[in-house]
Amino acid sequence: MSWTLRTLLALLMIAICLGPPAVSLGAGASADDGLNAVLDKTAERIRSYPELKNWTASVVSVQTEIDKTWKPKKVTRVLKTVRVTDKERSEEIVRAEVTEKGATRDITRKYIREIEERRREEKKRDAERKREVQAEEGEKQSRRSFNLEDLIPFSDKNRGKFVFSRLEDELLDGRPVFVLQSHARVQAEELWEGRYFISQDGYDVLKVILSLAKNPKFVKEFAAEIEFQVLPTGHFVLRKSRMKVDAGMILKHVRMLIEEEYSDYEIIAAENNPGPASGAEFSITWLRSPAMVENGGIPCPG
Repeated sequence: MSWTLRTLLALLMIAICLGPPAVSLGAGASADDGLNAVLDKTAERIRSYPELKNWTASVVSVQTEIDKTWKPKKVTRVLKTVRVTDKERSEEIVRAEVTEKGATRDITRKYIREIEERRREEKKRDAERKREVQAEEGEKQSRRSFNLEDLIPFSDKNRGKFVFSRLEDELLDGRPVFVLQSHARVQAEELWEGRYFISQDGYDVLKVILSLAKNPKFVKEFAAEIEFQVLPTGHFVLRKSRMKVDAGMILKHVRMLIEEEYSDYEIIAAENNPGPASGAEFSITWLRSPAMVENGGIPCPG
């Protein structure tokens, strides 16, 4: 498989539907002014979040393997505690169980053993890659970093890569939200496009529904839905994620749903100085298990 497919299988959910057409906000400049105001204020809000380096959270991860009719074949449910210290991530597996053919069994010990083996293999591959001379600039590998600006490209730096439109306002969990939509100007595998749900009272991004502007080779469908929250400490973190993947070739095909929910956040070290949250990286590594993700900065699916 390509590096992009491996990365997709590691990540982030559900099939994207771009929804209703853009709503008319008035003629000419007034429509643009209203849209740009939301983009500007949301970008400013993102920059205001304190940098998140040291934290813990409880995570429930559910990985569902699907047959060709999109019916569940196998469901793996993992409860774990995630700890990130200075962008180094560690996980304590509390329980792992698998449900298959109507029967559920505990696989905690086996799951921990397999994860440890895969991490050792990945470290070995990382060391080998460091010794190799990169063949060309921008060579694609199985490890890649994403920052918040990749997922929410509202900054002046990235805004020009997309055409934005404003849809009808909605309610999300009872909160009035602005709804924006983006389309990439260039269809490229590294660009994410979709819909953004932004709180009207504070310009926090509460939810995104995204897909790649261009699917990689052998990827039929890939879509992600991510929900965020702002902690009482002011930190911007992941709340829920759901990913849908349909990829592969005839002899090796992957159809999968991966869902995660984060709770019980605890900030380990106080970080009072605001920093550019857009610089928080999603550092994603394929470890042969779609639920395995390593990251720094804001929590990501893993």
